[in-house]
Amino acid sequence: MNKAGYEIRVASNHRSMAPKLKDMATWTELIGHAQLRSFVDDEGHFWLEQNSSKQSKWGKLAREGHDIAWEFGGRGGSYTGRMLVDGELYTPSEATKKFLQTSKK
Repeated sequence: MNKAGYEIRVASNHRSMAPKLKDMATWTELIGHAQLRSFVDDEGHFWLEQNSSKQSKWGKLAREGHDIAWEFGGRGGSYTGRMLVDGELYTPSEATKKFLQTSKK
């Protein structure tokens, strides 16, 4: 368990490459009871996978097969305002426009 009381596990991963921020399939650390993938980048920012079981627009998008993660200022840090969707960095506003708003005719 870490300082916040979350159980941390390392996922078995068939790849032997080091985890990379923009490739969530390489993230090997699992955290919490939902066993969400997490990653710490070179600047010490903590990235946490979107819980697909959540009844939110982002949970729904994750259930549809998108890889989504949220950036925090470190473990236990506050949300930075950035997110990762399918390997690209966005603000929530940018991601909403790209993935959640339907075009109006």
